[in-house]
Amino acid sequence: MKASIIIPTYNRADILLLCLTAVSQLNTDPSLFEIIVVDNASTDHTKDVCLHYEKIHPHLSVRYIFESTQGVSYARNSGVIEAQGEIVCLLDDDSPPTPEWLNALLGPFSDPQVGCVGGPSVLDYQGQPVPSWLEGDLKVHLSAYGLPYTKATQVSRWEYYPLSCNMAIRRSLFAKLGYFRTDLDRSGDHALAAGDTEMADRIHSAGWKVLYVPHALVNHLVSPNRLSKDYVYHIGRGLAETHILLTYHRNPLHLLRWFMSDAWYATRMFFLLIAAILKRKPLWFDDYMRFWMAVQRLPVRFIRLFRKKKHTHKAVECFVLQSFPQ
Repeated sequence: MKASIIIPTYNRADILLLCLTAVSQLNTDPSLFEIIVVDNASTDHTKDVCLHYEKIHPHLSVRYIFESTQGVSYARNSGVIEAQGEIVCLLDDDSPPTPEWLNALLGPFSDPQVGCVGGPSVLDYQGQPVPSWLEGDLKVHLSAYGLPYTKATQVSRWEYYPLSCNMAIRRSLFAKLGYFRTDLDRSGDHALAAGDTEMADRIHSAGWKVLYVPHALVNHLVSPNRLSKDYVYHIGRGLAETHILLTYHRNPLHLLRWFMSDAWYATRMFFLLIAAILKRKPLWFDDYMRFWMAVQRLPVRFIRLFRKKKHTHKAVECFVLQSFPQ
């Protein structure tokens, strides 16, 4: 079997069905891939949807797996362990692929040096009006992803790495490099977000190629609740916490370096924000969110500079990140 398509899901049975329907319409020989749905402790009718889908598509290889530990990385790792394909292809339940998605995603793996491939995630607002303040860079908070390339291109910068809603990895690399970090991704309402990019960076650092393929496209469905500033703040808070986790180190000099870096960045963003407001820049809220996320990290950085033990102030850090004013 060439590929295993892994779809983690949590209490979104109806949206999951849209994704599964799109997978059944792929222009790829069904004998080349399997579909693994990982139910991450859903309480809705997710299992019924999967069993019915399997029944009406007997030509497809479909498996339903239940993962009781909450967290999307736990779900993805369970899917990887169960996968039989040479290539593990990751989808989100709200990211239905286009018909040529799998063909485009698998093609680059003919190069034995390619370890990871990803493609664009195009936002589908499903006919909803988009707020004017959400027309700029804040689309990334909704899982928008795309690079200005028209052919398969190798990437090596953190901000260019693909997202797990549209990502493929050689299955053999998980045994060599480890699985997705479970402390760097969504868990219930906890909006951490870097398990995918950290994995891509690990692959790149080990000497494998990471590619962006523009024709391997998925449509990312945007629900109404995500078109609000409350949701953007929620994701921004998770990104701030993720940044702290990624840059953690016990060395005081390392901690001081990141505190000074965030302080300098926040200062720059403050002046850019003031300039954007004075110039009546339409998308000034982009600048505000950059400033807000940087400032939010500073209290936690400060606490870590002076704490005695690794977990002494963990509760205080969580309180600061969850209660910082909007």
